[in-house]
Amino acid sequence: MKRLISLLLSLSLLLALLPACSQSGSEPDPSVPVEEGDALLTVRELAETVLPASGREEALDIERLNTDEDADRLAAYIEAICGLVREEWEDAAVIRGMGASAFELVVLRLGDEDAAAGLEPVLTNYLTVRAGAFTGYAPAEAEMASNGRVRREGRTLGLFICPDPEGAGAAFAAACNGEALPAPVEPEPEPEPEPDGFTPLFGLEDLLHRLLLEAACPEWRSVEKSWSTPSGTNSATANWIPDDGGDWTLGGVVEWSVDEDGNIAAFTWDIEYEVSVYLMESEEEAADWAGTLSQRLKDEENKYRQRDDQVKAELLANGQAVSAGRYVASIVSDHTEDAVLLFPRIVNDPETNGFFRRYIDGLQSAVVTDPDPDYPGRVRFTPPNEEDMSLYDTSAILAAWEAADPSGLTGDDRAVYDAAEAVLSEIIRDGMSNLEKETAAYSWLVNNVDYDWTHQDVLAETDRRSYGPYGGLVDRRAVCLGYAASFQLLMNMCGVECITIVGAAFNSTGDHAWNMVKLNGEWYCVDVTWDANGREQLGDAYEWRYFNVTSDEMGKNHQWDYANTPEATAEDRGGAAA
Repeated sequence: MKRLISLLLSLSLLLALLPACSQSGSEPDPSVPVEEGDALLTVRELAETVLPASGREEALDIERLNTDEDADRLAAYIEAICGLVREEWEDAAVIRGMGASAFELVVLRLGDEDAAAGLEPVLTNYLTVRAGAFTGYAPAEAEMASNGRVRREGRTLGLFICPDPEGAGAAFAAACNGEALPAPVEPEPEPEPEPDGFTPLFGLEDLLHRLLLEAACPEWRSVEKSWSTPSGTNSATANWIPDDGGDWTLGGVVEWSVDEDGNIAAFTWDIEYEVSVYLMESEEEAADWAGTLSQRLKDEENKYRQRDDQVKAELLANGQAVSAGRYVASIVSDHTEDAVLLFPRIVNDPETNGFFRRYIDGLQSAVVTDPDPDYPGRVRFTPPNEEDMSLYDTSAILAAWEAADPSGLTGDDRAVYDAAEAVLSEIIRDGMSNLEKETAAYSWLVNNVDYDWTHQDVLAETDRRSYGPYGGLVDRRAVCLGYAASFQLLMNMCGVECITIVGAAFNSTGDHAWNMVKLNGEWYCVDVTWDANGREQLGDAYEWRYFNVTSDEMGKNHQWDYANTPEATAEDRGGAAA
């Protein structure tokens, strides 16, 4: 029953402590009110009461599960999300989003308060599971799951994965206790679009801290610090610069120094390093401001050379200012080049949205929670083994391709051969370099293959064909292993060396697969799946993030058998397209 079950079964010792419920074995009648305190609502009525307060988008396609109409399907669902069989709970109701949606409202009533209290941490863990299920595939849905809430009132539990979990929780508590429902909070008015149609995808605090943590100063994770809101000043790590009539809309800066022992301190009198980001009124102003900042770096370098401080002068000499769209960054760091390469990608990456909050909350996107001692900055790899990640055997297809004779192929192999041949005839031209072939195949898969969202559905069984090249090339619907298998087959048919890596994501909690290609003697990492989903979520504003990156870059959110896999140390993004 999907990969969620195996993870949640690890909590079986906790569940064993739950007292037995509903000993009579008879099914409760949800139409009969069950008094709990002053509450007279059935769980089905509770779920419907919570729905208007959840912030649900009207266009969202939802499914309702309850004991009146879907008893068996509901029982399977409750067992999948928290490991309880039908005899262990009294009544339940579920309202959930369909397809590529993490939206989920669950109301669950147990036999007594102790049983309900024991189940709270199980449902809280389920929020993490769901966040992991959507990480890399639908960042906004992953963010919604990570912000989900679990609330208990007596022996009734509510789980809320929705745009407004606080509002849903307040409505749930009021309804359970027979109180008047909280007045609906009027949503903040949408900001008027700017004349050129530009709408920022994230706050500058997100951009600043992602640039800092993932490139300019990854050691910042270990520094004790505090934060202020963008309207504040003089926080322990960041001084936010509001728009007081200056050239920028909003800017942020983090400054730090390093002592002889390598310790990092913020806001000392002699600042050595600096990362600043700015949002300008136009792309032209951004380019001009980057030029101004570059000149300032040179002026500062000359100043320190005159003071005979060659260490600081060399740091400033290696500093750079860079613009991407309407965003600008000025970077003085030991890792300036890495930060400059990262900047245009994170400006166009939806995962930048909410980065600062996730970092503060200690979630995977910013913090290595179980570091591998032999590979700094990477999470220890523990194979989840929740799914069958065996590779589709393409040897017969490749042999037929080499012989230019597919007549001996039958069934799925022949269908895959014909589909791959059609794709290659469309995208490959004589005289192409291996990088150009790789780029063409990657672009085709990103733009033409949809993700099979049944994989994220607790109750759906994903077609095994989605795990192989049939899904990617014939059905044009696949999960990660299907994308990787399709990409490797196309590369191998083009004569480009390529392997599939079966590893994990989200702190080794979920199976995942991607590829490595070898160009001019160098290995590179690619993840077609996550770039395809980035394109699906953001459209033309998305820039490939996982095309020909290093193992260190991939290791920020992927895990694999590091010791027995080629190490990619170079980047070649020459063919990467937005």
